[in-house]
Amino acid sequence: MIDTKHRIIFDAEKCVGCKLCYKACFVDVIRWDEEKKQPVFKYVEDCEHCFWCEAICNKGCIQVLPDYESEKLLQTFDRYL
Repeated sequence: MIDTKHRIIFDAEKCVGCKLCYKACFVDVIRWDEEKKQPVFKYVEDCEHCFWCEAICNKGCIQVLPDYESEKLLQTFDRYL
């Protein structure tokens, strides 16, 4: 696993509990807390940065901030030159 600093900013005050972000997340980064009626961002390091959760939230509760630096290709191709 790559050590990342991905972040997802969530504004709980704006959230209306519609579950659209939860349903949009195809990699299971977002879980649902039935008690609080709000999403829980459990596995942020697995986020694919598709931005569906951010785009589908019509209340503007979610902001996805990927850490692109941690995803740079670490392999070099010097041996092929």
